[in-house]
Amino acid sequence: MEIFKIASQQKLRFNYKGVLSTEQLWDLTLDELDALVVSLEAEHNQSGKKSFLVKSTAKDITAKLRFDVALNILNTKNEAAQAAAQAKEDRDHNKKIDSLIAEKKDSSLKDKSIKELEKMRK
Repeated sequence: MEIFKIASQQKLRFNYKGVLSTEQLWDLTLDELDALVVSLEAEHNQSGKKSFLVKSTAKDITAKLRFDVALNILNTKNEAAQAAAQAKEDRDHNKKIDSLIAEKKDSSLKDKSIKELEKMRK
């Protein structure tokens, strides 16, 4: 979460279909975020730091921060989407199982005699 603290202190902005704040990145779709992260990665790679002996400039540090923030948001949203999809799949599966259980209960009742059914009435 440290990167978000730094991003908010620096009032970090992203150039994507206009100028976006860090908070506005959460409103982008996964595909839009992916495109942004790819462009930020390219920007970071072109920022000039090619040596561990040369100290990073403020521009290099900001480019890396933009990339890290956007990538973190993309990964978080992607994980949430996958969890939601899994939860829906689990609900659908359980609904199907519940339906089959109900069918089996009904079929077992159909096999009972009238007297047995009358005894079961409440």
